[in-house]
Amino acid sequence: MSSVNDRIELLDKLGAYMSSDDETWATVKQQATGANTWFTQESIDIAVQNITDKFLKKDLLENWLSDYILPTEPKTVGIVMAGNIPMVGFH
Repeated sequence: MSSVNDRIELLDKLGAYMSSDDETWATVKQQATGANTWFTQESIDIAVQNITDKFLKKDLLENWLSDYILPTEPKTVGIVMAGNIPMVGFH
């Protein structure tokens, strides 16, 4: 299992990628609008911007986690997410 610092670095890199003009990422966002007409390009762009600006930055993640005592043993959890908001799993 990777360390918390490794995970923070990975999430920070993910945020940078999601903020980029990468052609593959642009294609994925476009495919989402085609697969679900509730997902407009504008709603996806707003969701991505808010996620990258408010969640996926190294300093924000470190600050958030500093308030918690993290367990030493891994746990398995299940997550059920809505499907009507672009990228709702980040929230």
